[in-house]
Amino acid sequence: DEMRLANNITRVSVPQEIRCRNPPPSSRPRKRRGGNRRNDEKDGGVVPEEEGEEEGEKYTNVIVMGGQQIRDYFWPHYKPQMLDRSQPPSLSAAADWALRLGAQKHESRIFAALTDNYQIWDYASALLVRSGILRFQPWIARDVEEHIRINVADELPLDVPYDGIHVRRGDKLESDARTFVRRYWDDLGMYDEETGDMPRNYIPFSHYLAQFDDGEACVEDEDEASPRLVYVATDDPMEVRREIAEDLPKDMEGNPVLVTANGCNIKFRFVFGRPPSEGDEEASTMAYHIDGDVSKGDCEDRYARNIAGIADLMILAKANIFVGEFNSNWGRLVRAFRLRVNDSTKVTNGARPVLTKGEMRIAWGHRHQGPPGW
Repeated sequence: DEMRLANNITRVSVPQEIRCRNPPPSSRPRKRRGGNRRNDEKDGGVVPEEEGEEEGEKYTNVIVMGGQQIRDYFWPHYKPQMLDRSQPPSLSAAADWALRLGAQKHESRIFAALTDNYQIWDYASALLVRSGILRFQPWIARDVEEHIRINVADELPLDVPYDGIHVRRGDKLESDARTFVRRYWDDLGMYDEETGDMPRNYIPFSHYLAQFDDGEACVEDEDEASPRLVYVATDDPMEVRREIAEDLPKDMEGNPVLVTANGCNIKFRFVFGRPPSEGDEEASTMAYHIDGDVSKGDCEDRYARNIAGIADLMILAKANIFVGEFNSNWGRLVRAFRLRVNDSTKVTNGARPVLTKGEMRIAWGHRHQGPPGW
């Protein structure tokens, strides 16, 4: 990525593939005496032939690329292959791909028969999660578990039913979310087209809470309602806490109450992933973003924030009901972790849906979402 910036490169050709030699343990590099050598231009130089390798040595082909390079390479090279179902060879390739992702034989046939792009990606995501291919390094998993035990478990025992909300604001308010925010206030008759003024530059937290108004949670008598335990993950904790404190009425015990349009009372007890920085609203908000300048702290600070963010992700993934939006890659990743392959035998004969999903309710935004990085 530094090379791209230094040379003003906006598009990337096929990345360089490097062939790395892995010597056997306890051996020292030395000059080879046997075997042929060949010139491999793709590998950028002269490499030894396989038959000339020492016993125990292995060669690994490594494609070196940065984050943006992955996307630049994926779109024209891999995406069409992954979605192609036009010819028998592509159907066979799709079935083989599913098997490599951990599918059973009958599931690979189901996967190869899918033609809808979103179903293909969802099915692949569900296989990735089930097989454990999509998992964290052991030390990341260890530190996430420790973070949850120390910072979350007292307020949110994970062995009791709870729901989750993801509120993504930050830089998204200036890009992806802007159109939806404007549309939200315009529908309420509170957007001025001439000046662009609206009550707030975001969609209120109460709109997320309104997604729980499904009839089952409706209690007309406020005293009869029991609080709904909800975990809140957000990059704007100070403002969300202010909305809860100022915009929502409270019951006798101090629980926030959402009074719906049809007269229902829904009580909540909120648990936040991390306490905000005391007295420093900007630091509290920006701490949720890993990238940025040196003001974000050293590597240890960033690592700690990364662990806390992954803890948010896993808690949301295991919630009974997830409320959020899928305009951010984080929300899409939560969704991917909640997908499950439908193991009904009827699916093999064409029955749908091919997946079962942990209940998810979209607060706003696109209804058809792609995988992370789409």
